[in-house]
Amino acid sequence: MSTMQSVIDRFIHYYAELDSQPPSALSALYHPDAVLQDPFGEHQGFVAIHRYFTHLLANVEQCRFSIDSPLCDGQRFAVTWTMHWSHPHIRGNELLSLPGCSVVEVQGEQVLHQRDYYDAGEMLYEHLPVLGWAVRGVKKRVRA
Repeated sequence: MSTMQSVIDRFIHYYAELDSQPPSALSALYHPDAVLQDPFGEHQGFVAIHRYFTHLLANVEQCRFSIDSPLCDGQRFAVTWTMHWSHPHIRGNELLSLPGCSVVEVQGEQVLHQRDYYDAGEMLYEHLPVLGWAVRGVKKRVRA
């Protein structure tokens, strides 16, 4: 198996069961100088990424990903995915789904840079009482 395929397999396995992964699993996947970007911010270095995941997973009941086959190009790959998640303070802990995409750059056997693309409004803001109403209204007008 190639180094790239090994990283992809570990990436998919990690995210497929994100809510049950031990913190030590992050160090096997992410380079010490890795950067993770998503709609909520940029996290530079392994310590910041570890802190982000710890905070992200602190209150969720479930957080797992269904990941489609990757597209590879040299030392990069991209995957589309659906995140399945629930949080006790969002829609009564109902299991929600969110589609997205990750573009990942690999160095050696670890992720060096990851950029996640998804609709933060659909993930969070649309589920908040007053803000959700406003976000849904704006999206409805844009689509019209």
